Amino acid sequence: MLRIAAFAVLASVALCAGAQNAAPASLWYAAGHVALTVVDASRGLTAAWQFDRADNDDVRIVKDERRGATTVKGTLLSVCGDQALVLQDIVPARLAELRELDEPVLHLQLVLRLLARALPQGPVAMEGEMSVDTGDEQARLLVRKGNRARMEFAAPWRVRGSANRDGAGAVRFDLEFVHGKGDGKSGPSVLKLAGLWQEQSGLRGLDDAFALTGWRVYRVDTVAEVTGGNTVLENVAMTRPLQFASLGELRRRIEQRWDSGARAARHFECVR
Repeated sequence: MLRIAAFAVLASVALCAGAQNAAPASLWYAAGHVALTVVDASRGLTAAWQFDRADNDDVRIVKDERRGATTVKGTLLSVCGDQALVLQDIVPARLAELRELDEPVLHLQLVLRLLARALPQGPVAMEGEMSVDTGDEQARLLVRKGNRARMEFAAPWRVRGSANRDGAGAVRFDLEFVHGKGDGKSGPSVLKLAGLWQEQSGLRGLDDAFALTGWRVYRVDTVAEVTGGNTVLENVAMTRPLQFASLGELRRRIEQRWDSGARAARHFECVR
C-alpha cells in the first residue's frame, strides 16, 4: 500500500516500495494493505482505517471514525495520481475536503516510521513476536504530506509495544506512542496504534466500469505557492462536488485536464 507515493506522501504517503538495494527498514513502506486503529484521547479521535493500494497506485481507504461527537463512516478513493478525491457516504466540511485523505495518511506514515525505527531489520527478517521500544529525548518526529498537511510530535517521545509476524508474512502490531506537546507546559500525549501490515493489497485494481453513482467527486489541482521565499507545489481540492457515472468517465475527464468539451484533447493517460 503503500508505495510511499501512495500512502506516505501520496504524491505521495508514499510508499514507494524502494529500490532493490534499499535498506531493510524501508520495506515497511512497501505495504499493499494496512488495517490501523487509532485512539487519541487528547484530540477526541477514535478511528479504524483500512488502506489498500491498487497495482496502478490508486488508493482506497475504508473509514470508521469518531471525532468527538461526530461519526464518519464511508469509503474514499484517491485516483490518477491524487488528481481526484472520490467519497462514498462521507460529506466533508467545506475547505477541508482533503482532510478526509490527509488525516488517515499522516497517521499511517507515523506508524510506518515507528515500525521502521523500532524494527530496522524490516518485516521479512522478523521471526514470531518481537518487542518494540525506541524513542528520542531531543529530536521531534515529523510526518507530512505536501506542505500543508503535517503532524509534529515533540520530544521526548517513545513507542513501546509488540509486533508479531505470522507464517503468511502479515505483521500484527500493538503500540503505545507517548510524545510531548511542544508547549513546555502540558504533559505528554498518548496515541494507541494497533493493526495489521501486509505486503499484498486487498485491491488489485479498479476497472473503468466501476460505478460512481452516488459518490461525490472532488477535483484536485496542484498549485504553486511561495513559502519562505521558496516555491512549493500543493494539492488543493475544489469545494463543489462533481458527479460521474463511472470511474472510466472520471479518468477520461482528468486526462482532458477536466475539460468537458466534446472536442477536448487527451493530454496524458491515467494508469489503469
